Amino acid sequence: MTVTTRGSLLIHILTSMLMIIWSFLITWVIRPMLWASALLSDRIKEQLEARPNCKDLAIMLARKRRAYDDCVVFFCSSAGEYEQAKPLIDRMAKRGSVFCHVFFFSVSGAKFIKARSDDMSWSMAPLDDVWKWGDIFSALRPSETIIVRHEIWPAFLWQASCWSRVVVVNAVVPSLFGRQSKISEALNLAVKGWLLIFVDFLCVVDVLDKEFFVKNLKFPANKISVTGDTKYDRVVERARNKKTTVTELRSLFRQGWSPQGCDILLIGGSVHLPDIELLIGALKSGAVQDELQRIKILLVPHIVTANNIAKIFDKVRQNNFNCELLSDVERSEFEFTGSAPRIIIADEMGRLSDFYGVADFAWIGGAVHDKVHNVLEPAAWGIPVSCGLRFQNSQEAVALKRANLLFSAADSLSLRAYLLENLDGLAKKGADTLVFVQAMAGASDRVLTVISQRVVGAVMQ
Repeated sequence: MTVTTRGSLLIHILTSMLMIIWSFLITWVIRPMLWASALLSDRIKEQLEARPNCKDLAIMLARKRRAYDDCVVFFCSSAGEYEQAKPLIDRMAKRGSVFCHVFFFSVSGAKFIKARSDDMSWSMAPLDDVWKWGDIFSALRPSETIIVRHEIWPAFLWQASCWSRVVVVNAVVPSLFGRQSKISEALNLAVKGWLLIFVDFLCVVDVLDKEFFVKNLKFPANKISVTGDTKYDRVVERARNKKTTVTELRSLFRQGWSPQGCDILLIGGSVHLPDIELLIGALKSGAVQDELQRIKILLVPHIVTANNIAKIFDKVRQNNFNCELLSDVERSEFEFTGSAPRIIIADEMGRLSDFYGVADFAWIGGAVHDKVHNVLEPAAWGIPVSCGLRFQNSQEAVALKRANLLFSAADSLSLRAYLLENLDGLAKKGADTLVFVQAMAGASDRVLTVISQRVVGAVMQ
């Protein structure tokens, strides 16, 4: 085994000292503080309890690794980053001789992969300790470490760079860039610029991202490639693979659920209470001839807890909409004792992508009060998308907006006006949206091409 070092001997010694200090702080200062905070926060407690026993994890990974010629490590912050990594993992796994292992920082990633029952080697990442990562990397012996988007921790990066080439994929301009004080921004850029000395190559989403890394973080331009976003590949491939499942759902939601006069299905995906209030305000009317009476609504909450579902149910009923829970509707096999409800509330997790495949129009939650959730899932099914005004956190939403394929509503009245004007043109708008998403796909193959070319170049040098 050859352990690589970056830069001069002096830099290596200073870096080693910093990593030891950092790991000491993590173990003896930050970790006890977090456990103290966990007494008051179930969320922090859940995150801490999910961390693995690193000795046991290293032994288990070493056993798995023995059966393969090569290993690639993926570091994903949470479920969203895992979805971006999945097309790359699938392509690498097809080779048969490559062992892929995913590390999650957030418990949400673990919950997501369990809910989907993906056949994948994964584990939670330990707290960022250089010795723990050393045990893990010595067990895995990877040739490549791929970090998705932005999760870069000092001890992890240092050990990854000692054992493998490090590549960041889907790298973008940080969402807070330009929105902080000058001091905070200068400090963040300095830290991130230092961490990037452990990175061999960047695959960025577009040209503006490349300019940011070159200008603001002094990363060499010849080590950056514009490859696009693998997230587009994931949603396109998932939609393609789920057509059979969605065909069955479509008959239930189109024929089994048929409120009188309703021929258009609007889905509220990952919605919060502010989203629901806006949707209800747009669709509520006392007029019998109101064109929007053609719309039936499937609400899929972002938070699927009994308490939140009860709040949504009460909110809908208070506004004189008849509604049912999806679990009750499915138990009765869409046989309604009275008139079919105009609103159904999904009260279970893990089915949102499938539901998008049966809809005519999607409202994406989060952007009314905070930040928008995933707009690409519905777009990949070829349906028009809309949301509130706070969508700038999502590059995909911004791109759809620029292409005039996303409508952002300021309030109920603006959404109502949009629907009245476009109700008969939803199919055309959806088809245009699908063409846009499919045209953006292909990043995964470009990333793998870049990685393979860099390997050849490194060998030749």
